[in-house]
Amino acid sequence: MTAVAPAPPDHTSSPVGRTHLGWVVAGASAAAGAIHLAMVPGHAGGSLLDPLGFALVGWFQLLVAGIVLADRGGRSVYKVAVVGNLAVTGLWLWSRTAGLPVGEHAGVAEEVTVVDGSAVALQLVAVVAAAWVLLAPGRVAAGRLAPALLAVGALGLATTVITSADAAEHGGSGHAHGEEAAAGDHGHGADDADRHATWMADVDEARCDTGFNIDAYWEETDYFGIDTYQGGAIDMSAAGGHDHGGGASAAGPAATEPDPTGGRGSAGLDELVALTSASGDGEGAAAALVTGLGEASEADYDAWRWWARTSGAVGGGHGDHSAAAPDDAGGHGGHAGPQPWTAMTDPAQCARLEEEVALARETALAYPTAADATEAGWVRVTGYVPGIAAHYMNFALVDGEFAVDEPEMILYDGDGPDAHVVGLSYYVIQDGDAEPTQGFTGDNDHYHRHVGLCQGPGGVIGDSTTTEEECAARGGVKANGSKGWMSHAWVVPGCESPWGLFSAATPLLEEATGEASGDNDGACVASAVRERYGMGTGVEVAPASVGGG
Repeated sequence: MTAVAPAPPDHTSSPVGRTHLGWVVAGASAAAGAIHLAMVPGHAGGSLLDPLGFALVGWFQLLVAGIVLADRGGRSVYKVAVVGNLAVTGLWLWSRTAGLPVGEHAGVAEEVTVVDGSAVALQLVAVVAAAWVLLAPGRVAAGRLAPALLAVGALGLATTVITSADAAEHGGSGHAHGEEAAAGDHGHGADDADRHATWMADVDEARCDTGFNIDAYWEETDYFGIDTYQGGAIDMSAAGGHDHGGGASAAGPAATEPDPTGGRGSAGLDELVALTSASGDGEGAAAALVTGLGEASEADYDAWRWWARTSGAVGGGHGDHSAAAPDDAGGHGGHAGPQPWTAMTDPAQCARLEEEVALARETALAYPTAADATEAGWVRVTGYVPGIAAHYMNFALVDGEFAVDEPEMILYDGDGPDAHVVGLSYYVIQDGDAEPTQGFTGDNDHYHRHVGLCQGPGGVIGDSTTTEEECAARGGVKANGSKGWMSHAWVVPGCESPWGLFSAATPLLEEATGEASGDNDGACVASAVRERYGMGTGVEVAPASVGGG
């Protein structure tokens, strides 16, 4: 009987079955995946793309490791390991050179750290080992000891990296740019502060948006410690002043300055403190604060600024000062003072916003007086309210869609037909508590709502604090208003808001502005606080034809 020679080994179906280099691929891939998953919590709280991306990469790498160890998938899993890990490494290189175009740090090149460097090294080990299995299946008869040691070493490296101080900094304060970063939490205050300052300096160098707000806005945000980088996500109390390139001089946090009253206070300050405390109680209370600030002496105003900053009543926080409070009943987005701003570093986006603002300004100036707006179809729905003006609405334009040159409302400095235009208000109908996404380019034109206004035949006749009985006695009914979202745009020359281009309210529209309505040429020249904000005595408004485009 003739002996049959054994068949040569088949290296094409399941390479792991013939070698132990699969252990290296699995170990390195699992280690890199563990690092990515460990970094997910530290990247939460900002853009959803960041933690989601880390989670997807981590689970992908763990899945590859599991399939390799289970000896499933044959050559295909090694191909996936090569392509997938190379793609992840390519994204990492992009984020460290030019900066990714999306995510919390869009457009900003991040630093290389021990954590991400270790993950990339492990990915490259997995790529090399998988490529070796694919390209030389007949020459990879390695023993068990070396691959096993490499796999264990990879997992050991991942464990060391995850539990290191660098990982705590990378996943926490080093990336969050929040209260922990500014305060230097985790015992790395100096390093965190340096990293934070470097990141902010990089944004300042790259940003192209400083011209959208007047100098007074940047000065006010610096003083109050309001975040103009990530739209309210950063606690600026430890960041100091920053020159945003718009000509503003950084005043720095008020906490570093002495109390202007020497700790004695004043009757004027007490009045402003009381008005501030009540300003969230309704549109009337919010308007009273704007009026009080407008009538305050400069000494009392300076004392109020110091008190508001050091007490946290204005600025210095995260979500407390969002201009998009879902249940806003005060028209100020839940706060008084400058609104946060999200830095724009994409020149194309800045160019689009510049075009949109120019179109909005042209649209506003096409209806210079309330009489012009009335003739074109807008009707007055509110009287003059300090901080937010008189609202004239064109109900034919209320279609649930945003269009720059079709504002549902135009804002005027008084109730009469000769009142002058001061800004625009866009009104979008939408269910639920999430503010609309449509609007101007960027993330800075937030919406607010007025829930529970008292409405009569001629428009609003009572604010949201008016009871049903009081409203009925005035001949009105309480309106829900939860579906009506408004966003202001202070685009009229001379009426630019020191609290922001899209701020829910502006301090320029105090009592004096409304009282002088029709007695001047507009452009908010009658405001008693122009000098306070370095805005001079007013500007000439370029003529525009009524209804012009």
